[in-house]
Amino acid sequence: MRATDSPPAARLYRGVALVECADAATLAELMAGPLGRYVVRRLSDTVAVVDHAHFEAIVEALRRGGYTPSVRDEGAR
Repeated sequence: MRATDSPPAARLYRGVALVECADAATLAELMAGPLGRYVVRRLSDTVAVVDHAHFEAIVEALRRGGYTPSVRDEGAR
């Protein structure tokens, strides 16, 4: 980074959850389906920020698709 470059902007999201998939194909499948509209931002090939109001629906869709999601609730801090 040059001295004249601006630092990267920070973003704060409220009311979201993270979904981490075992591989990029699983996340791509989720995003291509009807629940993909609840993806707020893709952070990497395997991680996405999703609207927390639809998190349970996303988990259920993954289960119906044969996946075994592990859900962790670390609570608000």
